[in-house]
Amino acid sequence: MLGCLISLLLIYLCIRNIDFKQSVSLLKNANISLIVTGVIIYICSYLVRGFRWDYILAPLKKMKMFQSFFYLVFGFFMNNILPLRLGEFVRAIVAGKKLEISRSGVFATIVVERLMDIVIFIISFFVIAMFVPNIPNWLQKSFIACTVIFGLMFVVLFFMSKDEDKFLKLLSKFHLPSKINEIIKSLFLKFASGLKFFQNKKLFFIVLITSIVVWIIEAYAYKTLFAAFGLNVTAVQCLFVIVTTGVATMIPTAPGFIGAIESVGMVTLGIFGVEETMAFTAMAATHFIEMMAVYALGITGMIKERISFSDLFSFALKQHSEQEEQNGK
Repeated sequence: MLGCLISLLLIYLCIRNIDFKQSVSLLKNANISLIVTGVIIYICSYLVRGFRWDYILAPLKKMKMFQSFFYLVFGFFMNNILPLRLGEFVRAIVAGKKLEISRSGVFATIVVERLMDIVIFIISFFVIAMFVPNIPNWLQKSFIACTVIFGLMFVVLFFMSKDEDKFLKLLSKFHLPSKINEIIKSLFLKFASGLKFFQNKKLFFIVLITSIVVWIIEAYAYKTLFAAFGLNVTAVQCLFVIVTTGVATMIPTAPGFIGAIESVGMVTLGIFGVEETMAFTAMAATHFIEMMAVYALGITGMIKERISFSDLFSFALKQHSEQEEQNGK
């Protein structure tokens, strides 16, 4: 409910100065062929994401090309339906069950994947910011805070993957009851198994390069979709929009990050001199099209994997009940 209220507030701040007649005109005159092209480019970024996740999962289980693709899609699909990025948990549970590997280990790979994206975002922001004037002070401070927080997280996960014994010794110093200590130890070891990727330089390099490719492809998807609504910006400017809106998705909002992407996207486009109505229309329409593309991929995945919509919820419920049974024992 709080997320929905925040989304409503952000949407209000977006539309209060919008010329709706102009916005409707831009939508009516949209170039359909560019929209279709933009969607195809956007879907290609998900194929690269699937390729990347296969490599991050490799220390847990080697798979055929794109074997995990639709499990990845389910995570993004459910993020557009459930709040607080709960789709990531659904993704870990479905992948763990279908691939017969540790769910905690799978979740660790998702954390690694997200962390790699944030690293690319932070680097891209500060590189592009050197050539972009008039960046709001609050936006710069937000990225400085992200650098500190996620930099520390990256270091912790790296050393966690490198020396599990030291972390287990650290946990033992808390003198928790033996039963709780065993549960934490078991979860830690399973989680740490998903971090082995850090210890393979070849895998790390491949994941780093594919992470860069993902966001370059998405930048061109944005460029194409923006052009469909009459907004002509460069791919670098689109990448800057993606970077800022990507960090904005950390704001607790309604499912699908509604409001956060539009508001921060408008601010970013405003830095490049884009008028408010044009910026809002392009951002809102592009966000909507992307969500529809993810829904289409999610439904395709459910048909292929023979998983119903209710199953995606029940996986999480079953995981919760299993944990309660284990705790009871």
